[in-house]
Amino acid sequence: TVTAADGETVEVYTVTLNVAFNSDTSLASFQVNGEDVEDGAVIDLPAYTTEVEVTAEATDPDATVEINGATELSVGENLLIVTVTAADGVSATDYVVTLNVPLGNDVTLATFQVNGEDVEDGGSLDLPPLTTSVEVTVETTDPDATFVVTGDTGLEAGQNVLTVSVTAADGETTADYTVTLNVPLNNDATLSTFQVNGVDVEDGATVEVEYGTTEVDVVATPTDANATVVVVGGTDLQPGENTIVVTVTAEDGETVAEYTVTVIVKPSSDTTLSEFTVNGNPVDSGDYVELELGTTSVEVVVVTTDEGATYEIEGGADLQPGENTLTVTVTAAD
Repeated sequence: TVTAADGETVEVYTVTLNVAFNSDTSLASFQVNGEDVEDGAVIDLPAYTTEVEVTAEATDPDATVEINGATELSVGENLLIVTVTAADGVSATDYVVTLNVPLGNDVTLATFQVNGEDVEDGGSLDLPPLTTSVEVTVETTDPDATFVVTGDTGLEAGQNVLTVSVTAADGETTADYTVTLNVPLNNDATLSTFQVNGVDVEDGATVEVEYGTTEVDVVATPTDANATVVVVGGTDLQPGENTIVVTVTAEDGETVAEYTVTVIVKPSSDTTLSEFTVNGNPVDSGDYVELELGTTSVEVVVVTTDEGATYEIEGGADLQPGENTLTVTVTAAD
């Protein structure tokens, strides 16, 4: 501003001074998960990583920084882009880092159960006799891992190996988990069929057969085909009570059961005589025998056809002149 000598005339001279904005787009600091990185770097991350922590500070505090690609990471290559825009609003630079998230290599199991019971690798499980299959529940820790179960069917008595083979999501890492399934020998000592002379019977039953029966047909079939059966009795039957014992030994060789049936052979109703003599002479019922004068007794011989029958003789002694009655009364074995 110039003021003339007269003190009144004034002239103002002006000039505009233009200071350009900074065009610096460099970074003073660039870190991913606390580690320094550079443009173009490749970072291998742990499996299942879904986000990273990015620190990016521009050299010029008036520059702006924009970060893209630090979250929602997926398996494979992910681009992390840090864009620095200079204070001039025109200059900009992208800093790119590749974030590599591999497929999972986790082959652990979150759940491993057999018939609803938790089991562990190398463990064992005792099962009931005759078990031929089990229900296996498997859940991998990584839902993208796959597994195959073998040995859960076709079980036999003894030790059976159940194997769960797990393949990680990476398709390379594998692990086997095994459990020994113990199926004991059968302890079934029951009978599926028990008959005497074709009639179903039970333990403790009584069966009556006709007189003269000397043997009966006994059928005893074990429920388990591997059990053994021994029948004692059923032959050489005698009149009266006879005992049949069926002994079943289970496949395990330890469990034993006995089944007993009483067979009653009815006694004879035979009242006939195989021999009947008076004074040595054969006679029949109703015969008339002449005796010498003075005879007071006779010799009577009686033999029953059935040796189990009994008899009584009356009238063979104290004979009197004239008619005397000799009576033999036979009572059958029944």
